[in-house]
Amino acid sequence: MRVALYTLGCKVNSYETDRIRREFSDRGARIVAFEEKADVYVINTCTVTQMAAKKSRQMLQRARRLSPGALIVAAGCYVDEQAERQILPGIVDLFIRNQDKSRLTDIVYEAISERDLPMISEGDSLPPEDHTRAYLKVQDGCRQFCSYCIIPYVRGPLHSRPLTEAVSEARRMADEGFREIVLTGIHISSYGRRGTFPDPEAESSLAELILAIQGIPGIDRIRLSSMEPGIITDDFVESIRGASKLCPHFHLSLQSGSERILRKMNRHYTPDEFLQALSRLRNWRPDVALTTDLIVGFPEEEEEDFEDSLRFMERAGFSRVHVFKYSVRPGTAAAGRPHQVPEQIKHERSRLAIRKAEELSEAFAGKFLGSTQEVLTETIHPDGSAEGYTAQYLRTLVIPDGQPITPNRLVRVKPERLEYRDGELFLIGGIV
Repeated sequence: MRVALYTLGCKVNSYETDRIRREFSDRGARIVAFEEKADVYVINTCTVTQMAAKKSRQMLQRARRLSPGALIVAAGCYVDEQAERQILPGIVDLFIRNQDKSRLTDIVYEAISERDLPMISEGDSLPPEDHTRAYLKVQDGCRQFCSYCIIPYVRGPLHSRPLTEAVSEARRMADEGFREIVLTGIHISSYGRRGTFPDPEAESSLAELILAIQGIPGIDRIRLSSMEPGIITDDFVESIRGASKLCPHFHLSLQSGSERILRKMNRHYTPDEFLQALSRLRNWRPDVALTTDLIVGFPEEEEEDFEDSLRFMERAGFSRVHVFKYSVRPGTAAAGRPHQVPEQIKHERSRLAIRKAEELSEAFAGKFLGSTQEVLTETIHPDGSAEGYTAQYLRTLVIPDGQPITPNRLVRVKPERLEYRDGELFLIGGIV
């Protein structure tokens, strides 16, 4: 049986798709590229924005066009919106909710058995893509209820994997050759908690998990996915001081630098509290990379609110800012609010914020020129050069020194210049 998979959305979805891919492979299925003809297409969908939902629909339709007789499986958040289930009649054969993803392969094999679907002749197939880093899902669900976000409604209540189970999977990943583990979840700041943040009855903490994975041989780096600033307390920073493998790279979601807009977003911090979290991390590691998300054009955002965000970006000194134009998401508290910002204003604010973000990225990356950095190699180009990332998640092009560079290798590099390639900022330097 030939199976093609496609992932949209967050790192949690990436982790889940990787697990589903392994399960199909373990049962003898051949994994093929999505653009090939397959017997089964699994699209792990996203619905965080209207654009994400539209992309999910498009990929499901593309799968049907690629192989009209295949079993088309829609999984994930797009499916969990009940009203969306009837949008693609005749396109999707199976709808798999988030809570049933762990049974997806069983459900697919049952469906194939019941329908007696003919299998495509085997031919050549594409093996699973090799990676140097693996995503380890340790938590699911969210109870923050930001006014613009649908995810708490489709992902359900908080749930954390037991620490021993998560560490066991991390150990398996190390045995498979992965050198970097990315701890991910819908709201990993809530890892170990059953209720809303904070929870005095927490069974374990994110810091405890980090320290447990720290001791696994073969793992050189531990990286964290998006977090809330509320977890960056003095106690948390003190508890990770012994985590030498933890990358100095934290993605803390900001969304707005205006205190007034943060309240309307139902975000649970002020700009000053956010800056205090950044200060604690810089006291831990002065070279820490601090990245964030920014939404422009939120309902009722005035020009002064937007200027507050630009000034905050400068004060915070982010190494990277992902800028999003606010998108109305039906079913959220913000969707029906008056004073929606006109699209042309959102576009202009996005342009200005992106320009500011590029200035900040260049300033941060420039600090590493002339220094020696460790880069974990990933992609090897035909000319022998390699792409990879520093611990601060700075994308780097490594120039060979006459010896071949192999993937999944930590190399010491001296960046000499900055350069944009296909819109991405690179450090460029040779091996030392």
